[in-house]
Amino acid sequence: MRSYWAGLALVGVVSQGFSLGCQRKSEHDKRPPTTERLAPTERQSPTEIPELTVAPLPAGAGITIDGVLNEAAWAHAASTGNFVNVGTGAINTSDQIGGRARLLWNSRVLYLGIEITDADIRGDFEQNAVDPHLWTESTAEVMVDPDGDGDNRDYYEIQLGPQDLVFDSQFDAYNQPRKLPSGPFGHQEWSAHAKHAVVLRGTLNDASDKDIGYTIEAEIPWSSFDKAQVIPPKPGHVWRMNFYAMHNNSGVAWSPILGQGNFHKASRFGKVKWGSAR
Repeated sequence: MRSYWAGLALVGVVSQGFSLGCQRKSEHDKRPPTTERLAPTERQSPTEIPELTVAPLPAGAGITIDGVLNEAAWAHAASTGNFVNVGTGAINTSDQIGGRARLLWNSRVLYLGIEITDADIRGDFEQNAVDPHLWTESTAEVMVDPDGDGDNRDYYEIQLGPQDLVFDSQFDAYNQPRKLPSGPFGHQEWSAHAKHAVVLRGTLNDASDKDIGYTIEAEIPWSSFDKAQVIPPKPGHVWRMNFYAMHNNSGVAWSPILGQGNFHKASRFGKVKWGSAR
């Protein structure tokens, strides 16, 4: 569906001591999976830009970055709903790839909980790889344009894969700078300085079984978004963001691109409004 430049994305600092997926037994293995097959949901007209209001994390609440979205705050977090066909905006009925994202925030960080369905989870990069090309295998991708105007100036890409690896970069303009064919893509020296963890619901790199997917939990300091006009954002501010579930250079999206460009097309990113405390 796409080459690399049909889209990129996600985070940067591995939580210490975190084990990959189901490979190692832990207390989380006894808990119900947070990732399950995603049923189709009703969506607005695909030509409309989706909008989401994100409430702050309630006072006194905490989030433990362990890849398990079991804190009470996640149950009430803003949700994108299920991702759709990136080209048409049609409801995604495939059980091969899907996703949805939940968001929370406070004055210090942005919290992300991303649930990916992937029938064949792939990730074969070196464990300490820096900015690996996650989009060629399995990954979640986040695009962030802090100014909210969708003009593709000073935006960010963050990808988080099932190996708990990260690709993150900052771009000055639409897909720029870039060096083809193998990069660097954007300013790869930029880091989201994210704390993150992943839990697998399946087996990595084993095509003989059918996987459910994986869950990513992350926190990104607002200070990482150094091109933003105001950080942290204030209640009422609107940023432009998009979320993708990727597998082998293809994927589904929160906000469809509708053939108007590649996955970097900020004018098609959804609108995220930072809300006030309830």
